[in-house]
Amino acid sequence: MLQQLTKYARIFVGIVFLFSALLKAIDTATFANLMSRYGAIWFGFGAPLIILVELILGILLVFDIRPHLASLATTIFLLAISAVFLYGVIIQGITDCGCFGPLTWLNSNPWLTFLRNGLLLIILVPSLIKPQSGTRLTILVTAFMAVITTIVMFMCGYTFRGADCLKKQTTFNPIPLTNSYLSEFISCSSDSTYLVFAFSYSCPYCQNSIGNVNQYQPMGFVDKVIGLAIEDSIAYYRFSRLFKTNFEIREIQTFNMYRITNTLPTTFIIRHDSIVSQYSGMVLSPALLLP
Repeated sequence: MLQQLTKYARIFVGIVFLFSALLKAIDTATFANLMSRYGAIWFGFGAPLIILVELILGILLVFDIRPHLASLATTIFLLAISAVFLYGVIIQGITDCGCFGPLTWLNSNPWLTFLRNGLLLIILVPSLIKPQSGTRLTILVTAFMAVITTIVMFMCGYTFRGADCLKKQTTFNPIPLTNSYLSEFISCSSDSTYLVFAFSYSCPYCQNSIGNVNQYQPMGFVDKVIGLAIEDSIAYYRFSRLFKTNFEIREIQTFNMYRITNTLPTTFIIRHDSIVSQYSGMVLSPALLLP
């Protein structure tokens, strides 16, 4: 009976890992951008690797293949990412672990993340203490594993393309506003600085950025903030009930938004009638940009 419960516990941890890998693969660029906030832009290159490791460990645990070795590797992995996240919380002020991609309510509290990782480690303890025999690796299981891994990694590679770490980390070459599709929706004064926030009312990463975007004008980082949102009356109703904005929002149609950017949210900084910076992913608080 105890052996069966231990097996079910491993399967539960495996399902959590598969769920986490799949959600991050849906938007790998945002996860990579979050990792880049740990102090080095190149750290974002590790995002696909983390997703792959989670995927493999999840498959091994769910199919109960080499359970002792899989449990040991999962334990080491959980301890490692918990230590890195602790560094991010204490040193870099990061509060979003990004563990479950767009399900930001599962990522929002760092102590909930540590508690969750601790519970997963406790669940794996019996498998570490007493090694058990697992399922044989059959051709059918191998084929299924290969198909799942291929699909998820294809998603990961496709959504990784917008990651900041893949962009040339040289000085951004200013783009005249007149040469951008943005000029069709905004006009600027040449002696002012603007932050243009392109977003969707229903995008969780956009919603998580609202509080930070609200700070830019009051703190004097820009003269004006303009929001460009995808037109959606149903999503707007819920958004307006949950969030308070202190900036002007102009609604545009979906196809116009994707003429401007294919990643939401995207932030543009405009100065002297030119786009001088462009960032994809969740918006940092301006307080973090202070020297």
